[in-house]
Amino acid sequence: MSAHRPTLYAHFTGGYGASVLDLAAARARLRPIAGPGQAILRAFARGRRSLAYLRSGSEGIAAQLRATTADHAAILREYGASVGEDVSIPGPLQIVNAGNDFSRLVIGDGVHLGTDVLIDLADAVTIEAQATLSMRCTLITHIDVGPGPLRERRPREQAPLRIGAGAYLGTGATVLHGVTVGEGATVGAHALVAKDVPPGATVVSPPARLVPR
Repeated sequence: MSAHRPTLYAHFTGGYGASVLDLAAARARLRPIAGPGQAILRAFARGRRSLAYLRSGSEGIAAQLRATTADHAAILREYGASVGEDVSIPGPLQIVNAGNDFSRLVIGDGVHLGTDVLIDLADAVTIEAQATLSMRCTLITHIDVGPGPLRERRPREQAPLRIGAGAYLGTGATVLHGVTVGEGATVGAHALVAKDVPPGATVVSPPARLVPR
């Protein structure tokens, strides 16, 4: 920026080289006049999503969910998911195998999905109220070994999965197809969950261990 040219930024911050506190104060000053602009930006974003869907179907919208830092819940609702109130999704959010829309996804009130959560919608996924999925958790609803020689021995499998109300999944936990994690259950970081977890239970992955020299 030129030091000789006044800008809106300089007007609201009182000059250049502003501190974080200055920027926070400027943001507060701008908030009352930002409403109409935000509405225009949201309308523009909806138009872009419509074009993305026309061009690439649900994969186009999934790309938007990976790229945006806001409005994940609204985008999911817009394309068929059932999403409750007070849902926290900081993003990015990874959605794969959604088909025509996100209608196989149900997210209850007060759910938190951490950064880089991946949801496979080959089959139905239900995340009940107040459940928390920490960053980089993975929910998988199918297994398909592809067209190679394993296909005859390992045919495709898929089944819905459910995360019960108030359950907690630690960082990097993976839940496989057909599994129910019960209400209030705890899944430790990086655990691989291939069987149902009873309500209130705790499951963990093997911790790192010291190997003798």
